[in-house]
Amino acid sequence: MNPRFRTIPRQLIRLPIILGLAFGLFTTLAASAAEPAGDQDTLVFGTLPLTKPTKLLEQYKGLIDYYEKTLGQPIKFEIGKDYADAIAKFQSGHYDFGLLGPSPYVFATQTSPSGKDNFKLIGTLETDGKPYYSAVIVAAIGNDGINSLADLKGKRFAFGSRLSTLACYLPADMLIQAGVMDELAGFEFIDKHDAVANAVSLGHFDAGGMQESLYKKVADKVKLVQKSEPVWDFMILAHKDMDPALFERIKTATLELKDPAVLEKIKPKVTGFVATDDSNYDNLREIMKRVDAKLGEPAL
Repeated sequence: MNPRFRTIPRQLIRLPIILGLAFGLFTTLAASAAEPAGDQDTLVFGTLPLTKPTKLLEQYKGLIDYYEKTLGQPIKFEIGKDYADAIAKFQSGHYDFGLLGPSPYVFATQTSPSGKDNFKLIGTLETDGKPYYSAVIVAAIGNDGINSLADLKGKRFAFGSRLSTLACYLPADMLIQAGVMDELAGFEFIDKHDAVANAVSLGHFDAGGMQESLYKKVADKVKLVQKSEPVWDFMILAHKDMDPALFERIKTATLELKDPAVLEKIKPKVTGFVATDDSNYDNLREIMKRVDAKLGEPAL
């Protein structure tokens, strides 16, 4: 690989991983302490390390409480140490069910022996009544030299996780389609969306890719350069070996969830979950093929 295109040194992301491990231990202990007496099995709900563990706990606590109350079973909330760890735990069934992003889902189906049949899809997140979302490419407020993708030639770019839909695949595809990717001065993968926002706003990078909902929260620090075409949003899914009756109970509970106090904690303006299908992610598969052909297959 060209030395100007590199991932951030491993030691610089060690602290978030340690925090993720500590948080995983905390949630495991908390769930064990709260587990009711009886022979009910504890279900493990997993997700990606999208941001700080404390923020994720705040986001998903209402959802976990809702499932516990509706299903009548204890739920243990876990966060993957990184994207690769989370994907592996979804594939193996360590996570009984959970919330997974679009490109990690596609990657998981591509690297599972049973392919898409390794999972049972429950529902896709719906925001403002729409089951899809977009990525954005941003630059720092005050950077008057960047107003279009063409202006990124010779500039340094920040991606999030290599497997992120909104912080890697969609921004990278925008750059490829605009003929800019090969003209960058360099790029790095710096893990989480909020890390990208901070790095760009502080001038460590000229531009970066992230989810549109985060951009709206930090629009006083970064400005919009371009918005991507939409792809289907995060999904709730279960492992293929989940008992069919339990799966149907979880699916019903998920699709009937309409409480804004629970949903808007997950993401602002979320209105619920809509029934979904693997084919909804076929356009993302094509995007991922283009990006992987340019950047190389993700190394896990």
